[in-house]
Amino acid sequence: MPIKLIVAHNLAELRKSRGLTQGELAERFNYSDKSISKWEHGDTMPDIEVLKQLCDFYGVTLDYLVTENEQHHSDMLKEQTRMANKWAIVALSVSAVWLVSVVFFVMGQVLLGEAKWIHVGWICFIWAVPASFIVMLVFNGIWGKSKWRTFLAIGLTWSALACIYITLGLFVENGSGWKLWPIFLIGIPLTIASILWDHVLYKPKNVK
Repeated sequence: MPIKLIVAHNLAELRKSRGLTQGELAERFNYSDKSISKWEHGDTMPDIEVLKQLCDFYGVTLDYLVTENEQHHSDMLKEQTRMANKWAIVALSVSAVWLVSVVFFVMGQVLLGEAKWIHVGWICFIWAVPASFIVMLVFNGIWGKSKWRTFLAIGLTWSALACIYITLGLFVENGSGWKLWPIFLIGIPLTIASILWDHVLYKPKNVK
């Protein structure tokens, strides 16, 4: 097989293994998705500098990118299996958070009585939302999936603020807790900071 087609095939498989679309990869490297498509169909081939940057991005060697071998497909399948296992672990961990919330809800009913607990017991489920975001952020940090980091950080920020507001509204006397809605204004600078932090520290180098 011509080396251009080998590179094209490998680039396509590496992109898919990362769960990226051609448009997302193009945005990361400041190319058009049409250029990415040409690379992956073997119509054109990136120059050596771009190939090196792609290798660094995917964590492979240049030799790997230009070599055709039987192990390649097996490696891709193993990578897909690892990704599926990671998603399963995250799903199980988040499920555990909600299970704990259910346990607290049931225990509250047993210890305090359903009449008293039913009005505030559901707060356990409200706090499970930011707790779930924390779990996902932890695993995201372990596995280095930067494309989800900003979304998870923003989700944690706003869900935590909502939980604080609802909790204060329920437990602060005279209903004054519900007057603390300006607390949501804190989310605006935190959201901007999350976006800028991810952009400055983790944005791949531009490719000319």
